[in-house]
Amino acid sequence: MFKSKYIVSILNSKWEPIKIKLRLSVIPRQDEYIYLNEQYYQVLNVIHQFKDKQEIFIVINEAFLEAKK
Repeated sequence: MFKSKYIVSILNSKWEPIKIKLRLSVIPRQDEYIYLNEQYYQVLNVIHQFKDKQEIFIVINEAFLEAKK
């Protein structure tokens, strides 16, 4: 029916922003891999913050996997 989109911020393991306000239809889980900027990253943690509105932060670590071309 309707697919909701989540607006997330992607942070590296030092908590520095990589991408802000990225729209995702699925929130990745811990230890899953995501493909971003032509590289794979491992999800270290997913943080939900509830203030006036829900904010979602995804902390990632660079995975040493090469994308198939």
